[in-house]
This record gives sequence, C-alpha cells and structure tokens, in this order.
Amino acid sequence: MKYQNIVHKAATPEADNANLKLFEHDVCLPAALLKQSAVLHNINWMQRFADASGVLLAPHGKTTMTPWLFKQQLAAGAWGLTVATAYQAIVAAEAGASRIIIANQLVGAANMQLIAGLLAAGTEVFVCVDHADNARALSAFFQARQLQLPVLIELGVPGGRCGCRTNQQALILAEQLSSMPGLALAGIEFYEGVINSSDVKNSVAQFAQQAAALCKALFRQKLLTHSQLLISGAGSAWYDIVAAELTKATVPTDMQIVLRPGCYISHDQGIYCQAQHAIDSRSKLAAKLGSSLVNALQIAVYVQSLPEPGLAILAFGKRDAAFDAGLPQADALYRDGQLICDKLTDCQTVKVMDQHAFWHYSPQVTPKVGDIVLLSTSHPCLTFDKWRELWLTDDNYNLLHTVETRF
Repeated sequence: MKYQNIVHKAATPEADNANLKLFEHDVCLPAALLKQSAVLHNINWMQRFADASGVLLAPHGKTTMTPWLFKQQLAAGAWGLTVATAYQAIVAAEAGASRIIIANQLVGAANMQLIAGLLAAGTEVFVCVDHADNARALSAFFQARQLQLPVLIELGVPGGRCGCRTNQQALILAEQLSSMPGLALAGIEFYEGVINSSDVKNSVAQFAQQAAALCKALFRQKLLTHSQLLISGAGSAWYDIVAAELTKATVPTDMQIVLRPGCYISHDQGIYCQAQHAIDSRSKLAAKLGSSLVNALQIAVYVQSLPEPGLAILAFGKRDAAFDAGLPQADALYRDGQLICDKLTDCQTVKVMDQHAFWHYSPQVTPKVGDIVLLSTSHPCLTFDKWRELWLTDDNYNLLHTVETRF
C-alpha cells in the first residue's frame, strides 16, 4: 500500500491539505512550524534596518534553504542572497536571486561547473578567495570557458576560519589576481562571528575598520577590476556594528556595503534572541524601528510517556531540532485543542536522544500522554536542516501550507 501524500515526517494522512488543524491531530508529529506573521515581520524589519543604514542586504540562505522564504526576502527588497556552496547557489538562483554571494571558497571542478552555468545564464555570482593556488585553479577553469568570475578576497582573523590573516597578505593576493584573466577582483568579504576576545564588541568594530582600510588600499592601488565593487560582512549577531563602522569609514564611493545576516528570518529563543537584545540596547536605529525580531520557529511534539513523577518523555530528539546551542524549551502545553499552560519557565528540557527528549516539569503542570507541547529552539540553522518540509501557520496555529527545504 502506498500513501501518496506521506512524503515527509510531518505529513498529513488526510487526502486534502485544506483547513488542517494542528491541535486536532491532522498532521503527524513532531512537526516544525513557522508562524507566517512573525516571519514576514522579521523579513521587513531587517530590510528596514538595512535601508535606514544605507547598506544592501543579501540574507544568508544556508539558515533555511527554503525557496519560499528566499522569494519573500527578495520581494521585500533584498539585493541578493548569500550561500555557502555551489549547490546552494543553484537553489538561490532557482528561487529568483540574480545576485549571489558565495561566502566561502569554491574548490573542485564540479562545483566550478555549477557556477559557470550560473554566470553563463546571466546570474551575478561573487566567490571568496584567500589563497593563490585556489585563485589560479579558478582562473584557469573560467578562462577556458571564456568566463570571468568575480571574486572577493576574504579577510579572516587568527584562529578563525578561512581568510587572509593580515591586510598585507590580502594585498599580495590582490596583486597576484591581477595576472589571472579568469578572475575579476570585486572587493572584500569578512565574517566577524568567529572573533573570540575579551571585548568582542570593540574587536568586531576594529575588524570592520580593518576591512574598510583594506578596501581603500585596493582602490588606491587600482587592484579592483570588476565593474561592481562590494565590501561584505555581518552575520546575525553584530550586523549593527558592521553597518555603522563600514558607513562611518567612508569606503570608496563606487563600493557597495552588503550585510549577510541569515538567522533573523526565524529568530529564536536562544543565542540569537540574546544577541538581538544586545543590538536593541546599543543601536539607536534598531530601537527606532518598532517591535524587534520575534521568534517564528517552533516544534510541535507529543507527550509520549510519563515514566516517573516530574519527568515526561517528549516525542522528538536530535533528528528534529537543534541541540548544539541549548536544548529546545517548552512554550505551551495543549490538550484536546485547548491551551492548558503557557507559563512553563519552571520546566526544562534536560536531555535529548535521537527520537526522545527528557522534560522535567514543575508540580504546577500536569501533562498527560497525548498532550501537544510547543517548543522553541536555539540556533535555527540546525533545526531547519532536519526537515524536508515545514508547516506555515497563522497566529492560531491553523496550518496554511507546507514550505519545502532544499538541504
């Protein structure tokens, strides 16, 4: 027997997807939920921040890899999309992105072939380089196909990920690029999220200043050869500092500043919630934009077992939600379609296994097997990638439709 519509783990056994109710058990749980109003609020909030800052926005698509969300970001005014791999660039282009930053190094002929196809089709793709060997391989590949690949020199930090560790190293690489006809140097890319210091805020500001100084040096030495010039930085925790420092540094007038946050689209109740509180406190611009980012991503799960007093086993685990930056924590408990409790701060998820979570509940909470618990997560990237499809909901958790992920 085949069930034609059971194609992902939160599918519905109903023949028709219309008018489905989460709390009437119309879909299999666990299920990942995206609240539509919150998602659209976050998209518009970040676009307004970028517009008011005088910078461009290329949201990082690796967070969601969800074409429907990509389309919403582009429709709201995003300049382009950022990705981490050649495959992700294909998904972004299929969703309508005409400008793509690969905030990573492009290595390997198959990956290069995918990007060559995008360039040949008219998509603007910017790729990071930080080593002459990689640059030579890229130049040879694209020159042989009568293409020129726009590249951004990545500036890194000691102990961090990729990237030239000093401006001098970057300038030497830029001089080497000038003799590689398959490449055109378009500017600088950096990521401040890997900085580890006793004063991260000032270190981030100094790193952005360093990147701006490098751009000015490249401009003075006439090493920037692409028609469109970019300086791009910022993840989801320090985008306000990066925007302020780069605009204050007055990079060359022909150079566009592009921010690349990604997690803002769903936000969370963990590390990015904490980061946004800090941004709201220190950024006058953020404070002027009204209601800040809100959590849009939750997991709906069943109470599966009550083996001991004070302990419930919830029917989800590492296969369903992020657990690398704090475990998912409960927001609300529902029974027979009714809210039982949304004051669960005294309850705690203490452990997750592949398909089980250990939830300690307080004496004031009396869960029953079959109750539905809604939980919020930390670090949304590693929740999105657990799902082939997520349910979009209205504010009352009525299920609108699914959105496909392309991990």
